[in-house]
Amino acid sequence: MGNCSSQSHHNIGLNEEEIAAVKDSWLRAKSENIGKKILGTLLEKRPQFAVIYGIPEDAVTKKAMDSNNQFQLQAYRIQNFLDTAVSSLGFCPMNSVWDMAKRIGQIHFYKGVNFGADNYLIFKRVTIDEILAMTLQPRTEEPKTARNENESARKEVNGNDLFQDIAATYSEYCPLRLGWNKLMNEIVKEMKKGFLEEALGSCQSDENGNKHLTIIGVVHDSH
Repeated sequence: MGNCSSQSHHNIGLNEEEIAAVKDSWLRAKSENIGKKILGTLLEKRPQFAVIYGIPEDAVTKKAMDSNNQFQLQAYRIQNFLDTAVSSLGFCPMNSVWDMAKRIGQIHFYKGVNFGADNYLIFKRVTIDEILAMTLQPRTEEPKTARNENESARKEVNGNDLFQDIAATYSEYCPLRLGWNKLMNEIVKEMKKGFLEEALGSCQSDENGNKHLTIIGVVHDSH
């Protein structure tokens, strides 16, 4: 990490173990097209997100999404952005990553998308959950007979193998989830900042000096 590590950690608070866990998990996730999984789950949970990504509402089904060019493009963009963020961890500066996140928030504003706190939260949760689910699942399933033989052999060697397996899983899981949670917190924070900065910059004063916020034709009192 060199001289950059202290600055990086100051920005988002990841320690060395968490950075390593995030990077390792991402190698697995991106090799299995995690962008498609994240976007697909987002659209399942929030079909109204389709308008944000320019995807026709009638394309929000698994079969339709697999063949929809706009879905493929937006999934690629999500994955590419996360790849840039993860690749930058531990190195300085990460300003380019935060600038990208802010730009996403600005785009939401100019598209007239009032991306509320609950929508940011679901984006964060889906991203983390899908990456962890993909990372922690077995790559291949052992044949049943071989798996049974392996389990029996482990039990003969150590009667506490089940406890050790659980402990090992949680030991790996904790820095993994903590790391992704810290990274996504920062990304979402910058997205919100980008949206709000554009919104505040669009405040308009009426003839009485009262300020109003105009978001693509919708006027809100800013008091």
